[in-house]
Formats: sequence, C-alpha cells, structure tokens
Amino acid sequence: MSYYLDVKHLSLNKYGEELCGDHIETAENESGMILVLSDGLGSGVKANILATLTAKIAVTMLKENASLEDTIETITKTLPVCSVRKMAYSTFTIVMAENTGKVRVVEFDNPSYFHFRNGKLSMPQKTRQVIHGKEIHLSELRMRPGDYLTVISDGVVHAGVGKLLNFGWQWENIRDYIEELALGKSAAGTLAHEVLGYTEVLYDLKPGDDASILCLAVKEKKVLNLFAGPPNHPEDDALYVKSYVEAEGLKVIAGGTTAGIISRELGKPLDIDLKGISKNLPPSATMEGADLVTEGVLTLGEVIRILEVFDDEKKSMELLKRLSDSDGAARLCRLILDESTEVRLFMGTAVNPAHQEPGFSYNFNYKVEQIKKLKELMEKSGRRVELYTI
Repeated sequence: MSYYLDVKHLSLNKYGEELCGDHIETAENESGMILVLSDGLGSGVKANILATLTAKIAVTMLKENASLEDTIETITKTLPVCSVRKMAYSTFTIVMAENTGKVRVVEFDNPSYFHFRNGKLSMPQKTRQVIHGKEIHLSELRMRPGDYLTVISDGVVHAGVGKLLNFGWQWENIRDYIEELALGKSAAGTLAHEVLGYTEVLYDLKPGDDASILCLAVKEKKVLNLFAGPPNHPEDDALYVKSYVEAEGLKVIAGGTTAGIISRELGKPLDIDLKGISKNLPPSATMEGADLVTEGVLTLGEVIRILEVFDDEKKSMELLKRLSDSDGAARLCRLILDESTEVRLFMGTAVNPAHQEPGFSYNFNYKVEQIKKLKELMEKSGRRVELYTI
C-alpha cells in the first residue's frame, strides 16, 4: 500500500539572533521523501552556514542515490572550520521515508528521535557504525497510519535551563509530554506546534538556544471535497449537485446559497448547528451526507487567517487555541490539516446579488482572490489541490 507522508517542521531562533543555527531540508524522490535536521556549532551566522551546508549536501547526494559513506565524507570535507573553536561541526539526523511506510534513520549527535505507535513510545533497535570518524547510529522501522516520528534539536531538550527548569526539559520529559497529548489523528503539524509552543513557554519566550522539530506521520490517502459558491448558470445546478453526489471522501459545503441548492436538489433539509455558535462567524449547519456545512465568505476568510498562522512557529499557541474552537472555520481547518491528504475545490462562479449591495465590502473579484489564496495555503500545508470552476 502507498501512503501519504505528512511532514511538518518548525524552528525557533536563539533570542537576539536573526538567523537560526538549525536547518531543516526536505526533498521528494521516487520512493518517498528525504528529511534532514542539522544543528550547527554555536548560534547565529556561523551555525546557520554549517547547518545549511550539512542538510543541503545530505539531501542532494542521497536524492541522487549516493551512498551514506560518500555523503558523510563530503559533509566532513566541505564544512568550513570555525576560526574560534578550530573545528567544523554540525550534528544531523537523516530520515529516508518511503511511501510504503518503510523508514530508515541516520543519527549523528542529535538527541534521539521519537517513534510513537498507539500513543506510546515504540523505538526500534539501533546499530552503531563509525563512518569517516563519526559515530553514526542507524535504525529502520515500518510506520503505519497513526504513527508519529519526531526529530528534535538539542535546543528543545535544553528548554527551561536556568529559568523554569533546573536541568532543561529532558528527553524523557518530552516523551511523556507527547504521550499525554493523546493525539488521535496523524497530524504532524499539530504535534510540531504543540512541542515547539511548549518549548518557547519553557524558555519564557526568550529561547536560550536554537530549537527545531521535524515531525513525520503516514496517512491513508483521503480526499476533501469543498463546494464553495453556486454555479454561474442556474441550469447547471443539477450538474453541480451531481459532482457533489459522486464525490468520494469528505464533503464540505461553504455558502448559504450553495447549501440551499444542494439541499433542494437532493431533498435533504438543512438544520442550524447550535454546537458551533461563534460571536464572530455565522453558525454552521448540518445536512445528511455532508461532513460540514458553513457560511461562505466570512468563514473562508477566517480559514485563511488560521492557515496563515499554521506556518508561523512564533504563533504556535495561538494556532492550537484557535483549532480547539468549535465554529465552522476551526472545524474546516481541522478537516484540512488533520484528516485530508488532498483537496478538490469546486468553485461556483455565480455573482451573489447580496454581495453587490451598496456598502457591502465583498465582490466577485474578492471571492476569486479568496479561493486562490485558500488554494495556495492548502498546498503550502502539503495538500495536493485541484480546482474546478462551474
């Protein structure tokens, strides 16, 4: 079976530094993905150069099927020597993940990665090997849906030293923290934000070291079908609803007019969903066969704002709080980030007469730009998006 590889990585700069001394590089290959987290010696510009070179060399060579020995030799010979410490040093963790769920991990001096299955730590046996003077640890595992593989830099382990914790967060503490999250879905992004958000809190919002996290989850492929806006011509309503009926996977309707058309054509009533009442957004609705029915322009605008925060490590706590809400925008974001691997976006091109009233701030061009931005953000989150207009 071929799985979808859900990957998310975030980093925090050491307080006062413009550049991060950690670097994460990812690349797709024929069989899956190559992921590298590297931590350069020290912090700032020099550390950034060391980490970036290490990660880019590793990804580039391994993608071209170079051997691990040749890759490590190239890294060793290429890194510039620090004029102060008289050494070229950068730790790294390499994850070679296949779409089948097979994963190989190569570690050099980074904290050990975590592999969770059914919410509990499940670590494979590791073998030690010395390659060009570096002590490398190799391991192999088979991931399945619901598993998480998490790689961290030592800035996460050191969180809280001299502030909230005497000896830092410690690897065992991080393990316990992740286990207590009881994450039910294979959402690498949620886990990454949870861990890095708490890391920043332990540093009292002033990280004493660069801190990075790389999360990998495998997911069964699942499509989210999003119907936003009615067709341009009323005679196309039946065709539009036919696309809705035939769609496989999750089904979401955004927009009152759109929901009314589908409800009418299928003879299925719409009911207001009182569980998701929000003071900022119109209420959602329920309809048999639909996973979510929301208002259109305002709700999609809020979805865009949430997804924009998704890529900002400095707003991890804000994102997690927003995703925990029960309104239509938060629920749609959870479906996109936690449940789906690809999105089919059906955009109706009809002009809503209500949006053309004097003083109303939305028009058709705004709607087009809104859908374009939504597509861009969903793709940035790793989802493959197909856009259909009618």
